[in-house]
Amino acid sequence: MSNHHDWLKRTLAEILGADTGLPDFTIQRLEGFRPDDLSELLIDEREAVFGAFKQAAHESRNVRQATKTEDGQRVPPYVDGDIDWALRAAKSALEAVPAGKRSEKANELLAACTCPAATGPNPGIDGGSSAHRDPQPALDRNIGSPEKPLPY
Repeated sequence: MSNHHDWLKRTLAEILGADTGLPDFTIQRLEGFRPDDLSELLIDEREAVFGAFKQAAHESRNVRQATKTEDGQRVPPYVDGDIDWALRAAKSALEAVPAGKRSEKANELLAACTCPAATGPNPGIDGGSSAHRDPQPALDRNIGSPEKPLPY
């Protein structure tokens, strides 16, 4: 595993409040994100994005029923559709910040974002459905370049 892969999984687990390991597929859509994408957001933007992401992922996951685990928990695992909905909600949270008050990083992320907003005529993938499509990256850009290498 690469440092970037580890950073993505650790960051996603922190945002979701997930104590258990997340499967590798949960970060497929997030591979275009870099550490500076989070650190360069304004505090209010970052809190709004994290809150919207977590809430949407939890709501999407929790509508599915899971069988009781050995310890009595009824929490289903995350699926790709949960991450899809979470990304859409995070985009909507950034779009809700007035354009004149948005950071340069927020505008950059919105310009590169490939996912539609959480509302509208093209809803997210229902994590509980049998419909499948390959995960598409959430950002249309390369994560590293000679001018802007990854920090690890």
